[in-house]
Amino acid sequence: MQEHRHPSSSYARILFRHLRLSETNSDRFLNGTQVSYDELMTLDGTIPRDDLSTIYRNALAISNIPELGLSVGAQLHMSTHGALGVATFSGPDLRTGMELLGRFGQTRADFFTITLKKHPKGLRIILTEAFDLADLREFVLESALCGIFSAITFFAGAGNFEGRVSFTYPKPRYWRKYIAHFGQDIKFNQAATEIIIFDSCLARPSPVPDPVLHQRAVALCEQHLQEIKAGEADRSGLSTEAAVTKLMYENPGHIWSLADVAAQLHISRRTLIRRLHSEGTKFQTIRDELAKKQVAGYLADTKLSVESIGYLMGFSDTSSFRRSFKRWFGETPSQYMARVRGPAR
Repeated sequence: MQEHRHPSSSYARILFRHLRLSETNSDRFLNGTQVSYDELMTLDGTIPRDDLSTIYRNALAISNIPELGLSVGAQLHMSTHGALGVATFSGPDLRTGMELLGRFGQTRADFFTITLKKHPKGLRIILTEAFDLADLREFVLESALCGIFSAITFFAGAGNFEGRVSFTYPKPRYWRKYIAHFGQDIKFNQAATEIIIFDSCLARPSPVPDPVLHQRAVALCEQHLQEIKAGEADRSGLSTEAAVTKLMYENPGHIWSLADVAAQLHISRRTLIRRLHSEGTKFQTIRDELAKKQVAGYLADTKLSVESIGYLMGFSDTSSFRRSFKRWFGETPSQYMARVRGPAR
């Protein structure tokens, strides 16, 4: 199961193709990340936020186009947004789609949060930075707002947006290009980055409403949201090292691999490695330390043989267990028992 809190790899993949790159020249695009070309092309994959930020900076450097966020954002059609996009276009009207965006936006967005508020003329859709976007602010918000406008255009038709768009940052030198994407009523240096959609526009019906498909897509969005909340609850108060240790401790008799643990924590192997590295440890270190404690506990029971302890630890043959034991303790099981238990009586 993928970790839905990470942005979908589809966003980076669309950007990659927008720049007309290929596997042979993908190094600059992925430079400084732990993302491989194969992972980038995985349809249901995700990319950690830090890696995606690096990819965005690389793309801006490669293209040397300040307004890249606008041009690539125009490619973010509703199908790009997975179940949320399907739920939006299959719903009855634009208002329902925007309400779904506010309800399930966090299943797709990781750089900002989306809040909906009433407005005297309609609805406010507010985008708030999840962290300081700094040099990526224009790129991220331009592409995100273009993505939202793809839904507006789907319902209302091109050039029929009724509302206003505001940005927190100063007017960029290419600001006139915003008009083609967001209409004439745009403002900069505002208190919030937001879209105000008037009621007349919100009432526009979907060209392809499908109640059954809509219901199924909303249910899938709800499932994704619950997985995110469950993952956040599991991680609250626990470091990654503690989460790994807890998993292994509560499931003895299994030789845990990095892939096994990553799957149980709903993250990729690369993400698990990176998180443990940031905490100053490694997967192998955690596994070995816990194994040593478990083996030491078993050895305290003089009724257990080396073979029995090996099986309890999940080893299918004694020779493999003895090799691991020697690596953990620097001595053989017999030497360890003789030293700890003392001479047999």
